[in-house]
Amino acid sequence: MILFVKGDELEMVEAKNNPTVSVVIPTYNRAHLVGRAIQSVLNQTYQDFELIIVDDASTDNTEEMVKSIDDERLRYIRHEENSGTSVAPRNTGIKAARGEYIAFLDSDDEWLPQKLEKQIDKFNSVSSDVGLVCCGYACINGKTGETLREYMPTEGGDVFRLIVERNIPGSPTVLIRKECFKKAGLFDTEFLSLQDWDMWIRIAKYYKFDFIPEVLAKYCVHDKRGSVNVGYKIQGLDRITHKYQNYLSKTVISCRLKTLGILYCYQGDFKKASQYFREAISNNPRNIKAYIHFLLCKLAPRLYQARLRRL
Repeated sequence: MILFVKGDELEMVEAKNNPTVSVVIPTYNRAHLVGRAIQSVLNQTYQDFELIIVDDASTDNTEEMVKSIDDERLRYIRHEENSGTSVAPRNTGIKAARGEYIAFLDSDDEWLPQKLEKQIDKFNSVSSDVGLVCCGYACINGKTGETLREYMPTEGGDVFRLIVERNIPGSPTVLIRKECFKKAGLFDTEFLSLQDWDMWIRIAKYYKFDFIPEVLAKYCVHDKRGSVNVGYKIQGLDRITHKYQNYLSKTVISCRLKTLGILYCYQGDFKKASQYFREAISNNPRNIKAYIHFLLCKLAPRLYQARLRRL
């Protein structure tokens, strides 16, 4: 049996027996991929979960695909209008969640079978001030299935300063106590990208983090993924840098501004790029890479842009 509800009917959804984990999968026009993500959750060795699929007004056959999976733990929630990012669907999933813990999985990613089991075991062995447990993940070429690189967490505890400076952990790797969202709030809908980074920073203000030093998730890289939208990347990086600039050193701010300059060059906005490179140099005159990128932008902008696009 599968429960299908609309977003405005969430308050009517109740359960007699709450699961331990709520898994939230936001999706939009991914009927060809979401089944793989769903199956990776159903294949977990830890089975006490509910699986909430939040469809952001898909126009393909996503709904039919989900309905074809016969599992009573599945819940399907459909937005009547597309929100443009995964932020609103994730928030819908959090509001609908009945579990003690919440995990997120994008509809083009997947988990290895022991992910939830190992994270629940970790939570059972740590103190209550640990709010988030993450794991390692592999970046996978969406066309070939080749492993491009792996990321492994190495630090836990009070990681607020560390996470302000670096975007860790990856969104498909986390398991979070639901109570964290009561203190930190929901995902910020003003972010077009990097909304997960902002969320981890806010959770880290109140809770410690821990980790499983194993690759237990796969992050699929392809050209239709929202996170590769350069305009979204610019907006997200600019917003998060300004939001937390009081916690950042001049060196880190300089590196962020340099990256924004590179992204603007990629788009072909060389005037804006030059502005960011100048700001990067102003914040850290020793940032040699900022000088190099600035000179490339001024002296050979089109060649530089072509090089960036090839990379």
